Amino acid sequence: MSSAATVATPAEGQATPRPRQAKHGISRRSALQLLAGLLIVAGIPVIATVRILDANALRNERARADSALRAELQGAGDELRGLSDDASTRAADLSTSHPLQRAFLTNDLSVIKRYARRNPSMVFYLHGRRVAGKLPGAALTRPSSLTLNGTPVAQVTATIKLDQPLAARLLHASQYSRGDRLLIVRGGVDLGSHERIKVNGRTVRLGESSYRVVFTPVPNAPKTKLFALRGESAILAAVKPYRQRVLYAALGSFSLLLLVGLLFGGPILRSLGDFRRVASQATTDSLTGLANRWAFDEELALEWRRAERVGDPLALILADIDDFKSVNDGHGHQVGDQVLRKVGEILLANVRQVDLAARYGGEEFAVVVPETDLDGALQFADRLRSALESERIELPDGTQITVTASFGVAVKDELPRAEELVALADGALYDAKRSGKNRVAPEPQKKARRKSAAKPAERRRRRTSAKS
Repeated sequence: MSSAATVATPAEGQATPRPRQAKHGISRRSALQLLAGLLIVAGIPVIATVRILDANALRNERARADSALRAELQGAGDELRGLSDDASTRAADLSTSHPLQRAFLTNDLSVIKRYARRNPSMVFYLHGRRVAGKLPGAALTRPSSLTLNGTPVAQVTATIKLDQPLAARLLHASQYSRGDRLLIVRGGVDLGSHERIKVNGRTVRLGESSYRVVFTPVPNAPKTKLFALRGESAILAAVKPYRQRVLYAALGSFSLLLLVGLLFGGPILRSLGDFRRVASQATTDSLTGLANRWAFDEELALEWRRAERVGDPLALILADIDDFKSVNDGHGHQVGDQVLRKVGEILLANVRQVDLAARYGGEEFAVVVPETDLDGALQFADRLRSALESERIELPDGTQITVTASFGVAVKDELPRAEELVALADGALYDAKRSGKNRVAPEPQKKARRKSAAKPAERRRRRTSAKS
């Protein structure tokens, strides 16, 4: 951008003296040519910056929507598991009822049907044949069997009907945003509206509306999934104020460039530099000061290509704050923001100049670690874990809290794509969570040392650290 402006400035400077020598004002034709030149020189970087900021804002908002939808699915899944466990308990209690067991053993269908009338959500089977109760067309089932001498005699099956009222109940049990929807989909059909659902990547279309979607399977209900939806219109509405501010800033800057360009040539370059600074701010997370998700994706792709070309190792560390929801619920979101900032400070204080620490999304963080093998990356991740664990965060009321994080580590090795490196690190992170949190996966102490490969990589890391 600056080179184009530099070329245009002398042409403007050459065009100005000629009218003065002729002792009359700039002709209309010359003014139009100058205005057209300014429009071209100033318009290209303005439009490009606006498009970058606009796309980045939309990408970040969609990432926030995905995170919120995953949280809604987790809340809905917890509620559904609770309902399923309660239904299973009721079925087990019924199957151990002595009068019902006697009715099963004596084939007393009248008693079994009386139990079915009292328990409309239960289905009763005798010798593999349904004898009482109605099985919904789409239901979550939890069976409890009665056996005699190791042979199944009867079965009491608790059912939970999968329909729109259940979806509404699950949605209200989660921390949902206004306008979000929760669907129960079986075999590609919404069980509430009976409309066929076609998923295209992360979007679905219902009627005339398009939705962002995140889904998860329903346990004990084959071919059934929970879909959490947020309208694309809601995502665009959330981004709209930011887009308007960017547009107003662009129009104001563009007008200023035109005005100053007509009077002076030099200030145009300074104004273009302001636009570049705005674009650079779009790569930084405003809360933690770390790189944002967009900058992380760009840097990982760059380091991946460099590692492919040079042959150096490349490691990725993903971290997730343990029980972060309890911090927000117990102390408030301001304390949660303070915790996020503190994690960002610890990462910035420990990474090298060649590393990139980024806020991956929500309470998740990522560190791109070039020129480092698995052993070095595991040791580095464990140092970050220890540094965070030992940090005491002072709250406004004077009390102090500590937080921990789980870390997942992966290296490039023979992986064909950067996406698979992220997936591998994400899987290791989930292993660390499942293994008790506040740990690094794979376990550093359990990983065999590869000394022949580790020493050169460690020497490169020490040299880079010394340079930093």
